Amino acid sequence: MRKKIGGITIVIFLVLAGIWFLRSLKDETLITIDNRNLPSEGTLPYEPPANASKITGLSCENYNKRALAIMYSDIDHAYFSGLSQADFVLEMPHRAMHDIPRIMGVFQCSLPELVGPMRSGRTDHISVAGSLDAIFIPWGGSSVGKELLRKGVIDHIDCNGEVAPAGGYPACFRREGPMSHLSSASGNLRELIKIAEANNYRKESQTQGFLHQGDLPKDQRSEYGKLKVKYNEDGYVAEYLYDKETNSYKRYLFGDPSIDYENKQQHAPKNLITIITKKDSWLLDTDYVAMGLQDPWDGIDEQHRKNDNGAYPNMQLGDPWFDEKYEGPAEFFINGQHIEGTWRRKKGLAEPFKFYDGKGEEIRFAPGQIWMHVLSHAGKISYEDAEEYQERLGKEKETSQPEVSM
Repeated sequence: MRKKIGGITIVIFLVLAGIWFLRSLKDETLITIDNRNLPSEGTLPYEPPANASKITGLSCENYNKRALAIMYSDIDHAYFSGLSQADFVLEMPHRAMHDIPRIMGVFQCSLPELVGPMRSGRTDHISVAGSLDAIFIPWGGSSVGKELLRKGVIDHIDCNGEVAPAGGYPACFRREGPMSHLSSASGNLRELIKIAEANNYRKESQTQGFLHQGDLPKDQRSEYGKLKVKYNEDGYVAEYLYDKETNSYKRYLFGDPSIDYENKQQHAPKNLITIITKKDSWLLDTDYVAMGLQDPWDGIDEQHRKNDNGAYPNMQLGDPWFDEKYEGPAEFFINGQHIEGTWRRKKGLAEPFKFYDGKGEEIRFAPGQIWMHVLSHAGKISYEDAEEYQERLGKEKETSQPEVSM
């Protein structure tokens, strides 16, 4: 009888212990696993350092500071300065009548004293800057873009002084040199930060950034990879050759190495994103409000409405004001590998871009610079891997063999 009672006691104890354990799982004080740091199948483990930038995944002094989104030109690429030090680069068409892209460099970790040539920004640049919680810094802008700045949608500094706060010397200046007057417009990031502080802009970054994985071991990297990004039929072509030694993609523009004018380094991002999406333009006879969108002409005077009618692009890239598209196909080039997937974004300026592979797993980038290309449907993207390269060489060798007469 005593043995039976003792057995019952043990069972009751085990049941009570089990109930306590299950309840403890709901205790909010327990350590939880952050699924964002768990690598998906096929990705390499990576433990970001404590002071890692959420954009690059690399350690830096300014890892928790807000980034600065600097608008670069679309011409005189030979004089591009500081862009090799950007954490994130956006390359995207800036006019409705052509697909020539303009570049935006987002700086958090490095703060070059000279960036530029600077030019005006567009609404989609504002939107992407907002997705990274960056302070937007153009040298002027389109009427629709400037009206958004006047409405205070994003913290900004206008180096051209059209929409306060303005960025005067020494934050914004025209440098001396062989470049044209348009290409002399430049900025000093540390001085721009002083203007941001004077305007009481928030200092600490709230960006979610991106997920990261480790660099592929050198002995497992591809021997070859070539990406060709063709923006238009007029010949604006950016090409990238995968470099096994550095696990990066060396950039070429119009067939020549793309070099940073200041430090003489070839632009070589660690990660590439390519997106092809619809390109619209704002037209006066379109009722955007009836479409459930904001009116792009709201607050703009009659003369600027006429001047800018159909002049500037609206890329369907998930901006919170004028877009109807918040997801689409994308291709990624990371660790020497080509990945087909998608991009997504919720509606809201601060909402981050999310990137997924073909299995629906969130993309993890190699630690380092990310370069995102956005093209209209007039653009084309082609990629040749090592196997395709060897096959092409074989065919070229066969066709080059001289005929033997018998």
